[in-house]
Amino acid sequence: MNSFNLKIMTPEKVFFEGETEQVIVKTTTGDIGICANHVPYVANIVPSPLKVKKDGEFRVAAITTGLVSVNANEVTIVTPAVEWDDEIDVVRAQKAKELAELKIKQHESDKEFKRAEQKLMRAMNRLVVAKRR
Repeated sequence: MNSFNLKIMTPEKVFFEGETEQVIVKTTTGDIGICANHVPYVANIVPSPLKVKKDGEFRVAAITTGLVSVNANEVTIVTPAVEWDDEIDVVRAQKAKELAELKIKQHESDKEFKRAEQKLMRAMNRLVVAKRR
């Protein structure tokens, strides 16, 4: 299978950079699979599992929001946060989920509700990805 260059960046670091065979990421319009020679493409990412195929095997990460850009056999993903499935602190993710659920129940303001809803989606995504190990 042909490969292409993938770069995944957060504000703090380059999370991943190297040749890969396929990337599967969820956008606002659904899952997209990207292989070598993909047409130019840009989309917003939603919290979901991110799958990176290298040497014939997929590695899975939990990604928050972000942007995916494909151009000339180069794929760039920019995101506030991403972590490999084996790096997820399940206890911390469970606590974040419970706290977000509590904030949603309290519903102090629309702003707080939306923030808690986003935190809940991120925590649940991390838990789902961690369970795939």
